[in-house]
Amino acid sequence: MEYARIVDVSLCHEYYNGSSCGFKVVASPETAETLKREEAVCRIYDGKVRIMAPASAFLQETTLFFYVKASIAEVWNVTNFDCIAHDEFPVAVVSEDKAYFDGRKKDSMPELQRMFGVIFALELHLTPRKMLTCTVKVPTKKLRWCYCVSGIYAERDLRINDSLKGDHPVQFDCVEKTPRVSLYVSRTELPIVSGAPPRFQLMDSATSKVLVKGLPNANAKSIAKASLDDGSRTIVAECFVNP
Repeated sequence: MEYARIVDVSLCHEYYNGSSCGFKVVASPETAETLKREEAVCRIYDGKVRIMAPASAFLQETTLFFYVKASIAEVWNVTNFDCIAHDEFPVAVVSEDKAYFDGRKKDSMPELQRMFGVIFALELHLTPRKMLTCTVKVPTKKLRWCYCVSGIYAERDLRINDSLKGDHPVQFDCVEKTPRVSLYVSRTELPIVSGAPPRFQLMDSATSKVLVKGLPNANAKSIAKASLDDGSRTIVAECFVNP
């Protein structure tokens, strides 16, 4: 029996710079039964779903459903589903080479209560005799970055410089200064991306001399709350600088 590929779908996370690591995909019981009935071969690895099937399979429009688990713990901290309501569960819908996230009522998916570690679901809509190929981009969180400067520069007047410049460079405010540490918080939220090249520089405010050419980027391992100038508190991604 001759087989042909009918599904080639990859998951990639913005936090990992487009890599497909961090995901484990599991077919729902109904989908597993459908694949068996259609004599299809499903290969799932490294966040990819590839299905081979004979020409006689899937002659009608079919929906396949998978659960996506986080195989790396930090995926929970960096995945952004803010567009999904609190009482809904995120589902990545793939249809005709397009993908988008939709919210489904949690009470309509009772099977989730029996599963552990599911971060979102994957729903594939198959059209007869047409290959489904797509990359699902999972969004990363955006947070305000907080540079915690200690050591010899703690008491100096400093400036965080956006080396990308552009029309709208990111601005930072000094929200706390003590002999031991100074805190500089960005005015806007920035995406957290692992392995991205350094973007910001530490400069002396008076002389504009660059003190640290490449400041570390924020990551998912240090999330905290910081007090702002107006007295409010906000969640930030901390970056520690100790020259």
